[in-house]
Amino acid sequence: MLLDAIQLKLEKLREFDSLIDFSRSRLQLDIILQFATTQKPLSASDIAKELGQRKKPILDALRKLELKGIIKRINPHENVYELTELGKSLIDDLVSVIGSGNIREALYNRRRYGKVKARDLLKILIPVNYLYDVIVALGTSRTRQLPLSMLSKIAGISEQRLAMYLEPYVSPKSDIRLLRKIHKETPLLKIRNFLLGTRKTATFYILTSLGMETFYRLPIYTKIKNNPILKVITQLFNSYSPKLILHKVSLMSVILGSMVVSLSLLFPGISTIMAICWSILWMLLGTLLLIAYR
Repeated sequence: MLLDAIQLKLEKLREFDSLIDFSRSRLQLDIILQFATTQKPLSASDIAKELGQRKKPILDALRKLELKGIIKRINPHENVYELTELGKSLIDDLVSVIGSGNIREALYNRRRYGKVKARDLLKILIPVNYLYDVIVALGTSRTRQLPLSMLSKIAGISEQRLAMYLEPYVSPKSDIRLLRKIHKETPLLKIRNFLLGTRKTATFYILTSLGMETFYRLPIYTKIKNNPILKVITQLFNSYSPKLILHKVSLMSVILGSMVVSLSLLFPGISTIMAICWSILWMLLGTLLLIAYR
């Protein structure tokens, strides 16, 4: 039951985040909460007044929510909106992720302070969102372990902040211990420690058995398992993360590009062949990436 609850939260959160990017669309989340708490149609002016915002950014956010199918106009000629069935289901998903107790607290804060702020809920939503990225990254790595420095690049936040978000799932006392933390030397640190006489280590995260079971239950695992090309790319780059793959491809492009240019200068006669081989290589790699992540 605990594992099912974790899986449900992760899946629902990704669905929610696919429509509303928590880190960039805080105003949209504010507006959805406004609809959820008032439970009646609202005009752009009403929302702007309640949230203390100018009308223009409210109209822009409403237009985006309408395009996503989350809200709809009651009258095509007026800026009065209400939640669609999709919007109502998003609220239900929000409750399933953060718990009805947190929703009740948010509602209480609205009655007390006049409005519900998205930032009151983001502190709950965002950590789970990053947890999903970490579980997928670790689950698709060959060794099932990655350094914190790499995980922070995948998540797109600082190492300190990510470590703080992951701590509740690392503690041995936690009922949902999905991760284990270890400290060890990387190859570069071994060389540095040897040369400088230091004993520095890097922080690594490893999926526990519960963490692996959670990963196997996620839809992304089934997607990778049933897609041979995506499976090859994941094994080749030791990750499913598009961010990390793009970083590795860019690094590979710089290194191989430098080699091709050097060889072309040293051996002018084979420059045309090198250029053709280089083009074919990137054409094939680009095609594989497009097919895998379509």
